[in-house]
Amino acid sequence: MKRTVLLLSACVCTLAAAISCSPGPRTADGQPIPDRVMGVYLPYPEAVDPAPGTPEGYEPFYISHYGRHGSRYLLCDSQYVFVHDILSRAAADGKLTESGKKAHADFLAIYPQFEGRAGMLTEIGAAQHRAIARRMAERYPSAFGREAAVRASTSATSRTQESMEACCTQLQACCPSLRITCATDAALNPYSAGSGIPTACDLKVKGPEAEWRPDFEAFCRQEIDAEHFAARIFSDTDYAAELGDLTDFERGIFYLAIHFRGCGIATDWLRLFTLDELYTLAACDAYTFYMEKGPAAETSDRTWALSAHILNKMLTDAETDIADGTTANLRFGHDGCIMALLTLMEADGWTGVAATQEEIARAWDVSQIPMACNLQWIFYRPAAGEGEPLVRVLLNERPLRLPVTDRDGLCGWNDLKQYLAERCDTAFAILNKDQKPNNL
Repeated sequence: MKRTVLLLSACVCTLAAAISCSPGPRTADGQPIPDRVMGVYLPYPEAVDPAPGTPEGYEPFYISHYGRHGSRYLLCDSQYVFVHDILSRAAADGKLTESGKKAHADFLAIYPQFEGRAGMLTEIGAAQHRAIARRMAERYPSAFGREAAVRASTSATSRTQESMEACCTQLQACCPSLRITCATDAALNPYSAGSGIPTACDLKVKGPEAEWRPDFEAFCRQEIDAEHFAARIFSDTDYAAELGDLTDFERGIFYLAIHFRGCGIATDWLRLFTLDELYTLAACDAYTFYMEKGPAAETSDRTWALSAHILNKMLTDAETDIADGTTANLRFGHDGCIMALLTLMEADGWTGVAATQEEIARAWDVSQIPMACNLQWIFYRPAAGEGEPLVRVLLNERPLRLPVTDRDGLCGWNDLKQYLAERCDTAFAILNKDQKPNNL
């Protein structure tokens, strides 16, 4: 698949240009580790500089928000069990190198923390949402006045529910008189079968039987030098290959390694990889999101169009909320939904297709969607009285540029509303035209 090769090569090239010079963890070849290799598993920053201030003559009065759940454990227990079993069997047979023995000892020490917690929110994940809520209350006090009404809703998973609870509890602590109501809304994840929104073919695009996966897997196996990695862990790689697929094992170690920070685990497994290996693994991971939620020609525009169910709700809710005096509407969902929303809204850097390496690499830096990632619309009204509200669009509390905003993410509400309503119309036309992706 030519486009797959272009995209993965682009990701590797761009990752290579993104090496951080700051001190911190190092790779097996002594290189500093850029945040970009952490992808969507990057923990939310502990401190965030304020966005540009309130426009002169205005005051904040309403916030519309869609946030990803905070840091979580890996999604499947099988991901832990696979690595655990291979390391344990090799240790019992005396087939581990010194690095392998240390990795095994590390894993035995931390395995109880993972066992039975697949997909669950970590304490760090809850703390991320408390910090976001605290900054929201501090930066927009006029939107959280006495007895202000706040609506909150969550997709149907425990980690998003717990994220909502952490956020709302902190807001209540900052502003005790707030009237906060909470609800569950499965439509906040229109990519989930439980929402009743996606077709069978929509679900197939992100499933193991997707048409694009065989070419993708073949390319990844060509690019990932699993035997070279395994030689650092096992004294006999032929023996190791008999225990399990070496490419899957390297991926398993990688996914554990990039989750440790968000789980509060000090163990550093990124040191087991060279920088080139991390680039390749991160690029493979990022590409799956591009295929599942982005403008990939190999799938169809339905991948991002499904997020119109969220965007349309945000638009209609804003009208209703402003009319009835609700001051904030907080929604909690998932990373892929935010990626698709950014593509739907034609946000700066999220609409590139596999035309050139540089274009794709710029478009899909998924480390911009860290744990607890959030999209916020901050509404401002004229302090002196009547007039059109202004809206600032933020991603992770920093300005996000859309075709109708200025460089600081600011524009008039009427212009933003009209533009986003037109984008929703385009998306719903795509969804109504074909009941399945074009090429499946």
